[in-house]
Amino acid sequence: MTRQLILASGSPRRIELLALVTSSFVSVPSRVEETLSGAPEAAVLAVARAKADAVAGRRSGLIIAADTVVEHEGELLGKPPDRPAATWMLERLSDAEHRVLTGVVILSSPDGARCEAVEETRVRFRELEPWEIDRYLNSGGYRNAAGAYAIQDASASFVERIEGDYYNVVGLPVCRLTLMLRRMGWCV
Repeated sequence: MTRQLILASGSPRRIELLALVTSSFVSVPSRVEETLSGAPEAAVLAVARAKADAVAGRRSGLIIAADTVVEHEGELLGKPPDRPAATWMLERLSDAEHRVLTGVVILSSPDGARCEAVEETRVRFRELEPWEIDRYLNSGGYRNAAGAYAIQDASASFVERIEGDYYNVVGLPVCRLTLMLRRMGWCV
């Protein structure tokens, strides 16, 4: 029996990234409040678990849930609520290295088997001029993006170096996800 593959997200970026692995899935947004607290690794896993569990309450299948956060000097930088918060985040990331962490949970519903992992990518920004930050914020790219940037858009010019999975920074670590799906018995 083939289980339906369900992405617990309505994110266009995550939908595009999962489509790199398989075209046989459905997107079901979790509608979970993304509250971050505690150690970064534990925080992203907790949110990913909550997303998977929320969708499992409504659907059966192999559920993929993820949450991404930026960590800089011990501070968790999630999605900025407004432009001033986004400005503050980008000023903090200027001329510095940060970690992008994505918690991934695959939950088999209804049997409850699960596979969990956290992927880490290190990103270094060059020094950003105030006008560059302002121009980027005017583009709206910071909205709904951890750390107030989306590496696949105009903020790519901020990135001096990346160490790890690029797709993790976009929002879903494709290689890690593929291996996790195989562990859960999905043929990809």
